[in-house]
Amino acid sequence: MKNNIITIPHWLDNIIYDEFKAIYEPRPAEVVYNPDQSFDFVRLYLGTYFPRSYAEAYGITTQILSIEGFLNRVVELEEINLLDFCCGTGGEIIGTIVALQSKLPNLKRVNVDAFDANVEAIRILHHLIPSVNNAPEMKVEININPQCIFIESEQEIQDIVNLLNVQYHFIMSFKAINEFIQHQTFKTNAYELIASYLLPLLSQHGVFIMSDVATKLNDSAMFYPQMMNVGLNNYIKKTSLYKSIIPASCFIHEGICTGCYMQDTFYINHRKKSRDISKVAYRVLCKSKFATELLNNRQTNSCRATNQFADKNSPYIS
Repeated sequence: MKNNIITIPHWLDNIIYDEFKAIYEPRPAEVVYNPDQSFDFVRLYLGTYFPRSYAEAYGITTQILSIEGFLNRVVELEEINLLDFCCGTGGEIIGTIVALQSKLPNLKRVNVDAFDANVEAIRILHHLIPSVNNAPEMKVEININPQCIFIESEQEIQDIVNLLNVQYHFIMSFKAINEFIQHQTFKTNAYELIASYLLPLLSQHGVFIMSDVATKLNDSAMFYPQMMNVGLNNYIKKTSLYKSIIPASCFIHEGICTGCYMQDTFYINHRKKSRDISKVAYRVLCKSKFATELLNNRQTNSCRATNQFADKNSPYIS
């Protein structure tokens, strides 16, 4: 990865576009709400947005593994547990695993619990994983349990948590929480609410990745990243159990921050498009003790929200 330019592996490119006949056709107006999308649209989603999610997850996971001290804590692992909340067709799952297998020589198996509201996306993911497992380049066995659950209230989140009885090394949610906000599913901050249910499932050295689109809420001056930061910072201040490791500046400022705007840009290469662009915002959290171990003595860049000279278009990872 160089300057957030990521190329989809040739073997995965073949699976998506040859085996699954995925279609590349950006439809930004239609992709904002996905639970009830048809199979034909999900096939289009696979060809257009799966590569973006793959690239984002690959890039973020690579950033995590590059934090001094983090790799030492996981490098000997032979098995990893991963939870994906609102998984779609699973681009972020594959991106994370490909990044992990490149750095963890002993890794043999990744156990995945994946939840989404769209039955067609779950169906494609269910059939996609065997093809990924059979690729000679995939050295890790993926054992996945994809489930279709439509979330209409907080109770459904509780139901998901009650189904789970393991601690996770990676918990993630990519570009999905905004949909709950659009449809006013919850009365409280959706980012804070979902984090409050998922973060307690982290293992001792696990990481929680929350990513979302870097656009404005409907009929509002506020951006989703601002609402995400407000929600996560509120939960961090309430519990004192977790801290951010990405962006590194949040490790220092999250206790006093009232919510800023963040954005990172990834460029994705695949057979249908060169330098496809995805702009997202994300936070990576872990347990406070582990975060302090990783970042307490690290020199971090100043916060882009408070630094008037900061380049707002540059990657915000220090």
